[in-house]
Amino acid sequence: MIRSMKSAFRGIAVAMLLLAVEPVRAEYLLIQLKVYGLDCEVCARGVSASVGRLAGVETVVVSLKKGTVELLLARGNKFKMSDLRNRIRENGFRPMEATVTAVGRSNGSKFEVLGSGESYDIGSRAAKTDAIVEISFEVH
Repeated sequence: MIRSMKSAFRGIAVAMLLLAVEPVRAEYLLIQLKVYGLDCEVCARGVSASVGRLAGVETVVVSLKKGTVELLLARGNKFKMSDLRNRIRENGFRPMEATVTAVGRSNGSKFEVLGSGESYDIGSRAAKTDAIVEISFEVH
């Protein structure tokens, strides 16, 4: 009787853990995007406000001197790089190359950002692994 109660308890505990697991979300952590034509303070404030409204963005820093928009993203976000590039275009600017720090999987030459459906050619920078890794890489 005690064994069957223990088994039932284990089954309930496993079921609760499975129900508590959230689906995998995109894991962009930090993005530094060069933006062509971003050279006035009023425009920088507009871009900052617009980009800051994207889901998952915690902090936006615009540097006129460097011509960059830097984003710090919340863990577990659903952010997509394509959304950022579209938002920059909507504000009248041209997104250029970016330095990205993200969590995902690598097959040796491609890196897939978890849950985003976005992947990048990274050459041979990361070893092929089934493990989830955090890396920084350039996006052109």
